[in-house]
Amino acid sequence: MTRIVLLIFLINISFIGRSEIKISFTAYQNEPDLIRKANMALELWTYYSRFNIDSLNILGVSLKKSNKGVNDSFVKGVYQRILGSFDMKKGFLKEGLFLLKSSRSIFINLGDNRLISEAFNQTGICYLLLSDFQHAQENFNASMEFGRRSESVTHSYLAMINLAQCYQLDGDLESAKLYTNKYIKSAIEGEKYESAANGYSFLGQISMDETKFEKAIFLFQQQMECAKKGSAPLILTRAKNNLAITFFLQGKPKASLRLFQEVLEERKKQSVLPYLCDAYLNLGNIHLEMENKNKGNQYLDSAIYLTKKHALITYNIEALETKYEFDSSAALKNEIVALKKKQKRIIVKQRNKRTLNAVPIVNKMSPENLPWYMYLIFLMTLIVLYVFSRKSLSHEG
Repeated sequence: MTRIVLLIFLINISFIGRSEIKISFTAYQNEPDLIRKANMALELWTYYSRFNIDSLNILGVSLKKSNKGVNDSFVKGVYQRILGSFDMKKGFLKEGLFLLKSSRSIFINLGDNRLISEAFNQTGICYLLLSDFQHAQENFNASMEFGRRSESVTHSYLAMINLAQCYQLDGDLESAKLYTNKYIKSAIEGEKYESAANGYSFLGQISMDETKFEKAIFLFQQQMECAKKGSAPLILTRAKNNLAITFFLQGKPKASLRLFQEVLEERKKQSVLPYLCDAYLNLGNIHLEMENKNKGNQYLDSAIYLTKKHALITYNIEALETKYEFDSSAALKNEIVALKKKQKRIIVKQRNKRTLNAVPIVNKMSPENLPWYMYLIFLMTLIVLYVFSRKSLSHEG
């Protein structure tokens, strides 16, 4: 199957079971106290990192602007984390790492172990995406160490699932399984069932990679049970999606199709647009794989329409690329290329807002932008020229 692959484990599951947003961006904007505003931004960061990545840049720029003239260290650490996360998720890994490390240094100086734990987890994720497994492991271990020193029990194992993925990507599956099982045990003991569900999801992915389909099915069923205990409908639907993928790869297309249809209906009720698009794409793909061309194209077109209507350019590209796998027309290819160029322009524009809002654009060589010592040098040059000219005239006389 071309598109339906296991994307069930996301690095962002390290956010310890928080999928509901408790505050609004409007409430954040209207908050007059800068420290409370920064704490609200951290809550929004948790949510946007999972469901609305583009809003991270807006949030970070807004907080940076609020801090202008005040320069509070805590606030600076928060907006650097937010902007660093945006860069990391958009593929600017080195730039993101620079901001995240700067944010981490601020939190270390402030001495808040919970924030330090989260900061090391974030830099670890960035190193992981850079395939620097050694530094990733060091950062995840540091995250857990500071988590143990904090008052939050969950932070003591916050980074463990990411450490497990680090071992998996480095080819050490036994260590990956060991740390994932430790993570699940810690999460269940702390009654963090959404986190435990994500742990089972990752173990299921490993089993899928090993083509152990029966074991994968068992693990995804465990994921479902934990999602029910944790009242986590998004995770529950994801577990069904994982089972649907497993059934298809196991050669059971009818069972797979039934579950994918259930996922679509649930995604419609949940109203998380990226997940809804994904449900349409999976159904479109499976129908095309089963040679139900008309139905397959209907689902793919639904995904394309949805992404265009809501200006979800990243998902629009994904939807078009999925269709291109079955319809390699020049028109479709040109549309994808044009959209990718547009996406790049949008990201550059988003990142430029950080400096545009803080520093006016001026010509670096214009007179009003010259540093004071340049005027002094200019004046001294005139004086020297005047002295030499006087001496020259006296000699001629």
